[in-house]
Formats: sequence, C-alpha cells, structure tokens
Amino acid sequence: MSVHPSPDAHDVLPLLSPMLAVIGAPPGPETEAEFAFETLWNGARVIAYLPGDGSVRLLSQTGMDVTAQYPELQALARLLPAPEAVLDGEIVTFDGDGHPSVERLQQRMSLHHPEAIGHAANDLPIQLMLFDILYLGEPTVQLPYTARRDLLDDLGLAGPGIATPAAWPPLATQAMEQSLYEGFDGVVAKRLTSPYLPGRRTRDWIKIKHLNAGK
Repeated sequence: MSVHPSPDAHDVLPLLSPMLAVIGAPPGPETEAEFAFETLWNGARVIAYLPGDGSVRLLSQTGMDVTAQYPELQALARLLPAPEAVLDGEIVTFDGDGHPSVERLQQRMSLHHPEAIGHAANDLPIQLMLFDILYLGEPTVQLPYTARRDLLDDLGLAGPGIATPAAWPPLATQAMEQSLYEGFDGVVAKRLTSPYLPGRRTRDWIKIKHLNAGK
C-alpha cells in the first residue's frame, strides 16, 4: 500500500496514494459486463481527508497539500453524515457550454495568493467530482468497487461545487456514445469486483479516450 508521510493530527486517517488507470480500448462484448463506466474528467486528482473535526484536507496526486487553493471545498465536511472519511475525486472547471476546461482549471491551479483565490471562487468556480471512498470510519479499500460505490452513493454528497456523478451501466458502446454526446473526452472502465489499490496502475481501471476507442 503506497502512503504519504503525515505530519499532523490527520494521522487518524491513512494517507493513501490514488489508484491509477491504464490507457486502453473498451472491453469487448464478452467482458464489458464486468465493468462500470465513469466519466473521464481530465481534471486535477485529489484525495480528500475528513478527520471528523469539521475540516477538509486535500492532497494532490503527487501528495502535495492543495487545501488552501480550494477553500470552498471545506463545505464538504458539512455534507458528510459520518465520522471520518477519505474520498477520491477530481477537481474540474467548466466552460460556457458546460464542458470541462483544462485551460480554466490551469488558471485556477496557478493561483496561490488568498485574495486572488477568493476572487477566483466566483470567476473560476471549481467542481469536485467524487467517485470513490477509501475510508469510512474504517478502511474500505479492500471492498469491491460495487460496495465502495454503494457506500459513496448512500452518503449523498452533493452541494455547491461538490457532486457524486453516477456511473453508466455496463455497456461500453453505450457509455462511449453518451460520453461523446455530453462533450467529454471519454470514460474510465472500472472492474466491478476490483478493490482499491493505492498507488497501483492496473487494468482493473481502463482510461478510454474517444481518439483510441476504436483501436
């Protein structure tokens, strides 16, 4: 299990590296029922730590503390109807058409001064898309994807700047067509039986982009 060193009171929670996907083609008809399909956000991956004291700590994929860059996401703690939790997700920004914008996200990520960040909360609003739960009072990484998604969905974490998007049903072609129609870059196929493997890149998660979907 890959972990980051922890320097403070958040030691109550295990600090975990995100599980990573391989880039590949969609599962074929003989195996697609073994997967769920989620939106490929192409945002800024974060692990959110909620130690149960009303605070939220955000670590990037590389383990950098980015909490101060997204002060509006402290609202996540008020939405959590449980004690301690560790959540996996991506921060995205949207353009005028409602599609994720890498350019707008990069602008937001480049800000560090509190005053500039405060203005950006209105000018460059972000959305945290939650898609996995690694800890809920106790570790959940050993549970299969389906059980973790049920736990996450049951929390009902949704509010200004925070969402828990649903997964598409296990039909690869249908998921890809819907993703393309909604203006996204692709999908991530996640094996229904797979545990969460911190710091591991595995074919249990497959990042499928529209450009390589037919290859």
